[in-house]
Amino acid sequence: MLTELKEDIQQYQEAMEDFYNLIPEDIEGAYSLAIVFMQLANRWAEIQLNANQYCADLGVSKTRFRDYAYQKYRLCSKAHEFCRVVWRQGKEDLKNSFNKEF
Repeated sequence: MLTELKEDIQQYQEAMEDFYNLIPEDIEGAYSLAIVFMQLANRWAEIQLNANQYCADLGVSKTRFRDYAYQKYRLCSKAHEFCRVVWRQGKEDLKNSFNKEF
């Protein structure tokens, strides 16, 4: 169970690194990241739900671990929303730029 948690943390860190490097012109990247962050948010919500099992293995308090997992969930959720906005805005800008050409 702890190896899965380590993998989840690594996936989170990689996604956040991609998020920090996201530029508004990268519409495809924003869409891909939105999907990744939705999956990660779901996973961190599941981890929060199973906090009792993780706390026993890690030897930490349930409250601290739940707070930790909740913060990861919230950041993933907010990053998903931001990526979705970047994607939608980029898509609209692209559509509007084609309309002006005619």
